Amino acid sequence: MFAFAALRLMALLPLAQAGDISLSGPIPSTVYEIELTYAGERTDPTVAFTGPPQSLPPLPYRPFVPILELRSGLGEGRVFGPCQGGMAKTDSGIDLHWTGEGATRCGQRLALRRTGKPLDLMSYQQLRISGRTTGQVVVALEDLAGNRRQENVPVGTVTGSFNLLVPLKEIGRRLDLRYVTGMVLYTEAGSARVSLDRMEFVQEPPKERPSVGTGFWVWNYRAAVKDPETMLATCRTQSCSRILIQMPAPSEDEALWREYAGLLSRVQEAGIDVLALDGYPEAIQEPQVLADKIRRLLQLMRPGVLFGVQLDIEPYLVPGFLEDESQLRRYVDTVEILKDAIAGRTRLSMVIPFWLTTPTIHGRPLSYAVMDIADEVAVMSYRTDLDEVQDIAEDILRYGEVSEKPVWLAVETTTLPVEQHVVLRRDSQPGRADALLDRDHRLLRWKPVSEADVVVPHGEWFRIHHRFTVRPESLTFAGRSRAEVSTAIKQMLDSTSHRSFAGVIIHDLDGLRALAE
Repeated sequence: MFAFAALRLMALLPLAQAGDISLSGPIPSTVYEIELTYAGERTDPTVAFTGPPQSLPPLPYRPFVPILELRSGLGEGRVFGPCQGGMAKTDSGIDLHWTGEGATRCGQRLALRRTGKPLDLMSYQQLRISGRTTGQVVVALEDLAGNRRQENVPVGTVTGSFNLLVPLKEIGRRLDLRYVTGMVLYTEAGSARVSLDRMEFVQEPPKERPSVGTGFWVWNYRAAVKDPETMLATCRTQSCSRILIQMPAPSEDEALWREYAGLLSRVQEAGIDVLALDGYPEAIQEPQVLADKIRRLLQLMRPGVLFGVQLDIEPYLVPGFLEDESQLRRYVDTVEILKDAIAGRTRLSMVIPFWLTTPTIHGRPLSYAVMDIADEVAVMSYRTDLDEVQDIAEDILRYGEVSEKPVWLAVETTTLPVEQHVVLRRDSQPGRADALLDRDHRLLRWKPVSEADVVVPHGEWFRIHHRFTVRPESLTFAGRSRAEVSTAIKQMLDSTSHRSFAGVIIHDLDGLRALAE
């Protein structure tokens, strides 16, 4: 038996009394840390592996003055290709030149900051570059990931006197606007001279923010079909503008599916936007099953009635999802398949966690790749501190502005358990270690172990690095009153200034109704 289930028991009992932890999912080839999470009173933890630590990118510089000072702001130029060239800073700007022979690419790369820090251009809509050139010159931008791969994104071709206006919305689909590191100028053949006079970041005049709303997730579709008035009454009391209702299972009979379609029509007729809700992690392995459910529902709905389909897939719950980029691509491919299944008949809304800006596809955040496909996103920003909600959702809200995609934030009202976390870090010395990763038997084994186990051929030792507790009151409003939740939501609606902010979704209807008045 596992003698210590949660962290408080680990502090009381010696490791000798601990039992082995079975590892059901794949074990990465290289493991640097192991995180064990004990939820509530559970004695079987979830296990997460982390590979070798990666160096954090430098904090980008976010320009508050829209004009970049070329003489003092830009870094040095670097000639590339089989050519010779140079760079000079003049009173009016910067002069670049290079000379090459034959049909070959030559040019110069300019660092956009003398300190080497990237520029964060996410808060701007356009980039304007003006100057003069002899010959036809391609202008390209490069982000941090592109710099490492020696890749860049062409944004225009200039000749003579030029005033190049670059829409960042389209460029943001190809590089990470938070980490723009350089400008690349090149020719495909011959020599060129470029004089740069001005580089300016264009921010459009503030627009009036669209009206914001409040919505509810409803998971019990049977209860909603049976008693829609209770659901609608709660929605009206909270002045909600949308309801998202879980779709029936594929095994449900046609009569229930028709009743569900009728429920959606009734909600829409009541003046409330209604979205069909579905999704599960295994959808990335069998997207056509979920696509068939969407098509089945759309066949039952009159055109124009269904406001949207929202999908909460959570693919990161599939073991090994975050271990390589091919799994991330599978998720994006799934979103595209489901978008095709909708076939333009309604909107596609995707539920994503706030931290989906961390894993990347080809150097760009996974969340941005999803937003490029979807019509809107809902962010699982489950925090009770509203400043923290704003902070964790900031980069998604900003990309929503650039990409012109609505972003909903979410609050939690259901009861959550206390989570105890134990983080083990790799240790080369068995004498100092607390646990053995036994790959052959797929076990995490606590010390002491037998002498024979010390020389397990595929064993690796780990030491407890730190422990921490995540308390539910920082994540959920459960236990508070409905009035407190309403006040918090009103503050979010009033204080979130991003134009992409569309409103707040409450998780969930039953959780809110369970709160005291």
